[in-house]
Amino acid sequence: MDVATAKKQLSEHDQGQEIISSVAMIVTLVSFGMLFATLMMGFAMFRFTSPVWPPAGMEKPSLLLPGFSTICIFLSSMTYIWFEKNIADKRGLIATIVLGLGFMAVQSLLWHSLKTQGIFVSSGVFPSIIYAFTWIHAAHIVVAMALLFWLYFSALKEISPKSQQQAVNVGKFWHFLGIVWFIMFVTIFVL
Repeated sequence: MDVATAKKQLSEHDQGQEIISSVAMIVTLVSFGMLFATLMMGFAMFRFTSPVWPPAGMEKPSLLLPGFSTICIFLSSMTYIWFEKNIADKRGLIATIVLGLGFMAVQSLLWHSLKTQGIFVSSGVFPSIIYAFTWIHAAHIVVAMALLFWLYFSALKEISPKSQQQAVNVGKFWHFLGIVWFIMFVTIFVL
């Protein structure tokens, strides 16, 4: 059953609940977006007032691990889109979960790599920015991963219009985190 067919089957009450849950997810994403925008503005102020970039004594981290993270999260969004097209086939959801876990594993390797290079949170503003952004993003990824597992083990036991709407809302959150990561990758690691 596709999303259009499912929506036709909804009662007026269910349609009202669907709208409320969609609005709630949008409000949540706007709130998270404001958090990341505030962090980005702070980073931009530091970045553009700094006479040298990266700051004296610091080197930019290698692009290898952040680049691999970007590939993982991009592919996970693609697999989630595949899943959303037919939620009865959970292979796309499983692939998304595996890629999400891969993203987190690569983030752990990134933090370990930074520590191995002697770059700690206390090493200065630039490293603390890297850690702050990646830790906050990782915390949101953990919440999103919990939602993905919830979909797999609980919400999708029976495919219904309600479970399809839940999958769409989780997808909005997952795709949002992918966009935020891409912005972080470009601004912190590439530029």
